[in-house]
Amino acid sequence: MNANDRAEQNCNDSEQTPPAIRLSGVEKHFINGDHAIEVLKNVNLTVPPRAIVGLIGASGSGKSTLLNIISGILKPDRGQVCICGAASEEFNEWGSVSYMFQDDRLLPWRSAVRNVEFALEAGSGAKLERAQRPLQALQLVDLESFREAFPYQLSGGMRSRVALARSLVTEPRILLMDEPFSRLDAQTREVMHGELLRVHELKRMTVVFVTHDVTEAVLLADQVAVMSPRPGTIREVVRITPPRPRDTTGTEVISYIQRLRALI
Repeated sequence: MNANDRAEQNCNDSEQTPPAIRLSGVEKHFINGDHAIEVLKNVNLTVPPRAIVGLIGASGSGKSTLLNIISGILKPDRGQVCICGAASEEFNEWGSVSYMFQDDRLLPWRSAVRNVEFALEAGSGAKLERAQRPLQALQLVDLESFREAFPYQLSGGMRSRVALARSLVTEPRILLMDEPFSRLDAQTREVMHGELLRVHELKRMTVVFVTHDVTEAVLLADQVAVMSPRPGTIREVVRITPPRPRDTTGTEVISYIQRLRALI
């Protein structure tokens, strides 16, 4: 059994339950002219399987950089990233980690279903499966009736749903989200929160999302990791215990919001 096979087995074996993500001593810097800018320093974080984990912190604390390292887009200068018990460079080869960006990044010349299908085009799945799965993903986010609509014909919330469907069509074990709802109005953002929680309940994937909105983090997450100002490290991981759905006017929720704001 090779490393990829072991990782896949670990991801699906509830008895072994390795962390979905483990970051150990992760560090990253970027070169700016003659200067090295230290972005991340000694980041340690463990994400349990099937959990929803929020990353918050001041602007420039390295939240998106950390998400890019988890996804394999960037490599750390030091430290290790493990996904389901395997080194990330081995695990990420299968496309089992999906990324939903801040912008929906829909291709304007493709319909909703063709935008979702785009995520499968690099794979080698059967033709019938590739035809069915985009429709199933759109159905999951309640947009099947808009499958032939083009991005300009969709509202902001509907475009976000298409982007979410595209992230889910590969049936990921881990979904990474970089402020995916930040450009939506408050009402549409609330709807998308419900959509994410509903899909998570159905699919039980692990979710890690970056947000500047402390309230959003408390409403969605099982745990919230608070990052320090640059160089970013994990200042504290706070478990959010009230059952979902959570009421923003509830005493416990308000208490968590105040605590996290004080930590940032």
